[in-house]
Formats: sequence, structure tokens, C-alpha cells
Amino acid sequence: MNRKQFILSKVATCANWTWSWSFIDHNDMNVIFGAWDTEAGEEREVILRTSWEFVSRDGKQRRQPGYVQALEHLEYVKQGYELYTFVMGHSLSEYSEDISRIKKFSHHLQQRYLVQEEGVWYACREAQYLPEELSASALYNEGAKTQILVNAYERDPAARKACLQHHGYRCQGCGFSFEEFYGEAGRNFIHVHHRIPLHTVGENYRPDPVNDMVPLCPNCRAMVHRSTPPMETDALKEIIACAGLKRKAGQ
Repeated sequence: MNRKQFILSKVATCANWTWSWSFIDHNDMNVIFGAWDTEAGEEREVILRTSWEFVSRDGKQRRQPGYVQALEHLEYVKQGYELYTFVMGHSLSEYSEDISRIKKFSHHLQQRYLVQEEGVWYACREAQYLPEELSASALYNEGAKTQILVNAYERDPAARKACLQHHGYRCQGCGFSFEEFYGEAGRNFIHVHHRIPLHTVGENYRPDPVNDMVPLCPNCRAMVHRSTPPMETDALKEIIACAGLKRKAGQ
């Protein structure tokens, strides 16, 4: 299976199969990036640098069309699309040291969180922090030069799709529906929560989309992750129900 066949098997596409290293699936709201093995660390891997915008060839600076497309795809991640990566083996082009070639690639998608720092976009293996938990000094340190973006994601797009086909797009915690509130803009939007934290299971773990995964709105998902291990959905419902009774009682 070549790279194009692999990406198409994930129902994603791109503008050009020759120069693209980012791909998108609008139906399931997924973005996939190829990440160079030379840019990968233990905790995160680089998927885009501002320095990649231009390459030298034949003594001229040329803009990489893949760079523009990558920026566009990252905007979708910021808007709620799920982020995945696969590893690409790096080799240099015979024409230029600025041009990279793929010598091999992994046929396995990895779940990732998106973080941007000083003109570099990282795909992180673990969620190190949530935006609402950052202090003001962390957010605005050094003239607000560091921008932090977090995206929730699932290990397997097919599992996420199966979960939503069964449970629907209504939050299983508070009952909120994005489509009912926002109309067309909110159609088919919801986060999916794993009842078993992904960082505690092995690479071969395959969740049960009906019993192991549940749709939650961002607020409810943030609440269940405030405890370790994450709060059970039934416990969250009890908290919401008690809050509702207190409001009715005027407390």
C-alpha cells in the first residue's frame, strides 16, 4: 500500500498527492499529518515550521504549496477537527537539501494534541495542560509569544464514528445539542470521551464504541477530566441534577 492508498483508506484527501503532507476528511472532521521521523521526540513531533514555507531550488526561493495547505488544515483543527499523525522516514532530495523525500512511512495513525509555540506546530502524545487551567502569566508570558492550542482526539476514527452512530451528537452529561442551539453551524459537532484513559492502555487496545466511548460537550468533558481517573458519566449527571434542583430551590 502506497501513501496515497493509505490516506484514501482513512477517507481523507489533499490538494496534490506529490507535495502534500497534510490531509483532511470533512465527513468525520479529521486532519492527518505526516510527521518526519527526524522531527520526532519522546513527547511530541513537529508537523509544521514557519521555516518550511520556502525551499531553495535552482538558486531560487520557491514557496511550498504544501505549507499553505498545512496552515489551512491546522485552522480546521483549531475549529474542532480531530488530529492524527503517521510517521514518515526522511531522506534528502538529490536536487536540494531543502527538499525532503519520503523513504518509508508508518501505516498506523496516532492520536495527538496540537500545540503551537514560536512558529512551530507540534503534535503532542499527551495532553499536558488544558487552556482553562493555565495561569494568566503562562498565557501572556514574554509578550504573548507562545500560543497554546489543544485538540481532543480519538485513537481510531472508525470507533468515533461508530460511537456517534449509536449515541448521537447530544451530550450524554448535560443533554446539550450543538445543532439545536447553533443551527447548521453546530450540526454533527461533539467531543467523544474515552471512559478508559488512552494513556493507560497499550497500542493494541481497541475500544468498544458503545460502552467505552461517550459523546460529551467540551464543558462536561473538561469536568470529567478534573479527577484522576476521570469521573464516571453517571456521577457527572448526578452533579448536574443536584445543581438543577438547587437552582429551582433558589439556593
